[in-house]
Amino acid sequence: MENKNKQLALFNVVEKIESSTATITELRIPIFSPVQKLSGNSVTAREFKKNGGIRIIETSWGKVEIRGRKLLTQVHRDLLDCIYTHASKVLPLPTGEVVLVFSQTKILKEYSRDSKSVHWENQTKWLKEKIKEIRDITINYVDTKGNSFDFNLISHLDYLEEHKAYSITLDNRYLKFYERELSINYKKELTKLLQVDSALTKAIIRWFFTHKKESRFKLMTVLQALGFPIDSPKSLQVCKRTMKNEVGQFQSFGIDYNPSEEMFYYRGNTSVGFIPSLFNQNNELIHSEPLIARKSLKDIIGMEIHLNENSVIIKSISYETEGALIKAAYVETKNNKNFRIKNKEELDEENFELEVILYLESIFYKE
Repeated sequence: MENKNKQLALFNVVEKIESSTATITELRIPIFSPVQKLSGNSVTAREFKKNGGIRIIETSWGKVEIRGRKLLTQVHRDLLDCIYTHASKVLPLPTGEVVLVFSQTKILKEYSRDSKSVHWENQTKWLKEKIKEIRDITINYVDTKGNSFDFNLISHLDYLEEHKAYSITLDNRYLKFYERELSINYKKELTKLLQVDSALTKAIIRWFFTHKKESRFKLMTVLQALGFPIDSPKSLQVCKRTMKNEVGQFQSFGIDYNPSEEMFYYRGNTSVGFIPSLFNQNNELIHSEPLIARKSLKDIIGMEIHLNENSVIIKSISYETEGALIKAAYVETKNNKNFRIKNKEELDEENFELEVILYLESIFYKE
């Protein structure tokens, strides 16, 4: 029976990967810097080198520590998106690992929009080097509840003679993370996204993709979430000028940007899909739509959650407001272990409700 369950779990993570581009968390925390290439003189690069190849960033989504020989950029995210989208096979291994088999030709053609050129050998070397840079990065992510996840995205890059193609092997601990996370599928938008010149614009678009419903965010809120060096006046000035020039680009992805208010308005995107965690509150595998697609706050009342190593029952949920702004959700429990979920991003009621449900579902009691 134990082996049967293990195979079922493995099958489902393969299916989840085939249907996804990335986990939402990967795009909401700054694992991938919002730049095309890190200049050695940049604030980020200098701090990374000074700290011995370690970068630590804290945002409202949690804390992330990145260790490696090189920081990852939007180029690395682009290539991973291409591999996830155009992998010819997604194969489970007896070790519990998962392998993505891909054609270098197809990945490079999708990434560069060019056919095979006289510089093909250099291009393939470049692709392999970028994948190795991803492999060499270690990530430690601590969420807002204090849960810690330590993993590499990729454990191996190999050539498989049987398939006459290259492959990447996803790290075991990353797979566990992938299983439990809400993931996202924006493969339909990838070709258009790869044509965006500004790496910062790409990072912002990906970040907005992770929001299922209409929402609005201040420019500074988004930049902080992406790990942008907002303390650098020069960088911020260049950023604001770039944003002003990218209004039309944003609109093509369902994002309106008002330069004078420095405010984003996300209209949602029907081409972006969401794939649930593989586990429900009873820690059993599920195949259905995300719970958030079926629930409102009223449906959460009476549910059992895990809070500070205790099991508690949700009694009521109410909003604390200041004028039209929702400041926090106040969660009352039957044994008076009450707590607040702050509306740090100043979301509207509909989008904040989604965030509250996502948070509470993530701490449903598991036996």
